[in-house]
Amino acid sequence: MPLACIRTLPAEAGAIDRFGWQSRMTEANVPLPVVPSPGHLNPAALLSAFCALRGVLPDVAPRAPKQFYALDDLQTAFRALQGPLARTKQRGGLINVWALASLRRDEVRNAAALAGLWMPEFGGETSMRFAVSYLATAIPAIDWSQELCGGYRVATEICPLGDGADRVDLVIETARHLVGIEIKIGAVLGREQLQRYSKAIARRGALQGLTPWVVLLAPFRTELPAIASSSWADVTRAARSVAGDRDGDRSFVAQLIESFGEHVREF
Repeated sequence: MPLACIRTLPAEAGAIDRFGWQSRMTEANVPLPVVPSPGHLNPAALLSAFCALRGVLPDVAPRAPKQFYALDDLQTAFRALQGPLARTKQRGGLINVWALASLRRDEVRNAAALAGLWMPEFGGETSMRFAVSYLATAIPAIDWSQELCGGYRVATEICPLGDGADRVDLVIETARHLVGIEIKIGAVLGREQLQRYSKAIARRGALQGLTPWVVLLAPFRTELPAIASSSWADVTRAARSVAGDRDGDRSFVAQLIESFGEHVREF
């Protein structure tokens, strides 16, 4: 629709000439551009219209946006970071080894890594405190610090009754307790899966004279009253609780535990 035609459409004229462009273009002897109707957009007509408007717009040089920070403060902050970054790099803390190992969201591999970090043969007291911190959240009724100090074993992919059925992802066995942990990251529970595992763990606990427990470690909870629910955020918090101060002299085991906690944080 030619711009001249808007003179016959008072409503549209008010909208288009609200800022006086038509009168300013007329005063500047700039020909009125052809403006297409909304239903018939024409690239050439739009280009012609914008080129015509450019002749009457103020000629203002572009300016950089105003900076809202002090450059000296920013430089001071970067200099302050150099020391901590150098110490972290020297300790090997800039790279998450679990990402390098391509664990991703694989449930079996993450369960195996978690079990390894809990094993006293791997990290001694640090591994034990990691397991204690998690269990204290999942099953708070037991003093797990005292329980694990008496000795414990960790195993993965365990069939509690040894018949090849009801394979539990992770099992912690102490002198008085048997804890089966079913791990989920992206998968869903099978039909009556937790009920079957609970019966299997209870049967093995009865045979060994141990108190049975079943825990679901997953991004969702279970409504079954006999099953304890925990999340990957609980693992992250447990890992951070034993890692200690990042600026302190942390052991390699503590660094691995903390990095695993960060690895599973978004599960």
